[in-house]
Amino acid sequence: MKRALVIATACCLLGCTSPEAERSRGGGPGADIGNRGNPIVMHEGSQPYAGTPTLIPAEGPALEGARQARRLSLAR
Repeated sequence: MKRALVIATACCLLGCTSPEAERSRGGGPGADIGNRGNPIVMHEGSQPYAGTPTLIPAEGPALEGARQARRLSLAR
């Protein structure tokens, strides 16, 4: 009875090893052995706003008042 329990325990412990346990480190292939291609470049050269209509006028707001206030506050 004890022998069967020892064998069952040994089988459970040996059967539950992690795939990471055999992973080589420091320049090895890593856990995903077949995943060694070139890195994937996402959104390479994408223009996410290409063709989006411009709703804001091309000319910005008048900032002369803000510039005058800045000049006056720095002159103190």
